[in-house]
Amino acid sequence: MVPFISPSDYVYTVGVEAGEREVDFKYGRAALRPGDDQKAATSVGLGLGVNEAWFTEVYAKWEQSLQEGQHFDAVEWENRFVLTERGALPFELGLVTEVERPKDRSEGYELKLGPLFQTRFARWQLNANVLLTRSVRADQDIPPQLGYQLQLKYRLGPTFEPGVQVFGQMGDASHWSPVTEQSHRAGPAFFGSVPVGTQQRLRYNAAWLRGLSEGAPRDTFRVQVELEF
Repeated sequence: MVPFISPSDYVYTVGVEAGEREVDFKYGRAALRPGDDQKAATSVGLGLGVNEAWFTEVYAKWEQSLQEGQHFDAVEWENRFVLTERGALPFELGLVTEVERPKDRSEGYELKLGPLFQTRFARWQLNANVLLTRSVRADQDIPPQLGYQLQLKYRLGPTFEPGVQVFGQMGDASHWSPVTEQSHRAGPAFFGSVPVGTQQRLRYNAAWLRGLSEGAPRDTFRVQVELEF
């Protein structure tokens, strides 16, 4: 069975602003199957654009379910790297790495690594990512898991951009799970940014995702808000 994926997961994009600092808030709620159980996830992060090619961020994460209530879940360190010079190619490539330390020490550490792809054509922007997740020093041995993210948005204007998002988890990277156990979610999304003060900006994106496979939640709502300064 494909491990449960957080409903607050977001699509990684390529792009770093040197010296930019941000406070990042993410929330997601998923209606699971079978039954009426729901799972929610929240995270708050502090990030910094170290230079034009490296962005680093530290998160605190919480989870909530009907059975267990809300509880602190993990600390996560995320790094995104830009591998191509801006404007030199018709596309941009990046790399994301994450290290997560769950509160439950029996879960060990979770490592995530994957290439990021981004391109623009006319007023459209396409992002496509492949992600490999691996647990180490965990009591239960879980093989490396393969996932993907897709995002397409129409650059209508800075305050509102419509689009779609797709999240998928195939299972074991070397031997995919049966289709009925894989997790695939897709749905409409919207994006935008508004200035706050003279040198601050509030960016947001949100999506409502329908489960496309039996291994995915029936519905997921996710939102991300970033204060950049």
